[in-house]
Amino acid sequence: MEWIHRELSGILLPEPAKITDDDIGAINNLPNPPLTPVTAREIHVRKCRLAGDGMDAGFGRFRTDDLPRLLELVAGAPALIGHRRDTLGVARFYGGELWQDPNTEITYIVPKFYWIRAHSASEDLRICIDGGIYSEASLGFTFRTPTCSICEGDIRRCDHMPGREYEDVTCFYYYDEVLRVTEGSFVYRGAQPGTGFTLNHPETQHSQWAGNPRFRYQGVWYRGFPEKLLQS
Repeated sequence: MEWIHRELSGILLPEPAKITDDDIGAINNLPNPPLTPVTAREIHVRKCRLAGDGMDAGFGRFRTDDLPRLLELVAGAPALIGHRRDTLGVARFYGGELWQDPNTEITYIVPKFYWIRAHSASEDLRICIDGGIYSEASLGFTFRTPTCSICEGDIRRCDHMPGREYEDVTCFYYYDEVLRVTEGSFVYRGAQPGTGFTLNHPETQHSQWAGNPRFRYQGVWYRGFPEKLLQS
């Protein structure tokens, strides 16, 4: 398997922010920039606390050192409504910063996003965000290797199970080699963290399948050989 797709939900921060020259410069210099450069009067800007280096409910985790690159990958990604990939984006991510929660010491990426005031649905989007109807943004990304926190091997192939304790240490995996941010979506309520990367296979350490690699198919993890399943 060359890559894995994952979706995580973060919290929208709806308070308006002053649009600066730096914002305009960042937007107009995005990959595939606006054909007509935007001005401060033409856009709305908000931001979101999108992903961090804490362990999520699916026992996945970004490495702290990888957060700056993740923030760079978010820049230019489209923002959709409810992961409707059959529609065009309504906003676009750019810029942002890293922020550490003083209570949890978790560090987050906090990208900004903008949309055009003149769009016919612009006010509807603003009202839904500022009024809390759209309260979360969900980040879709692909990565190559889920690295086990216990043995540093590929967790699809080692014998450690995410969420299980080994000598009083909870096993999790790192999202290593993030390849791409595919899109972000505004949602009124994000999916339960951990869905889409579900560990849902029987106890295998003492079964005939114990030596086989694990793989994911249609959101569910199995142990065995995926080519056999796909040919069946």
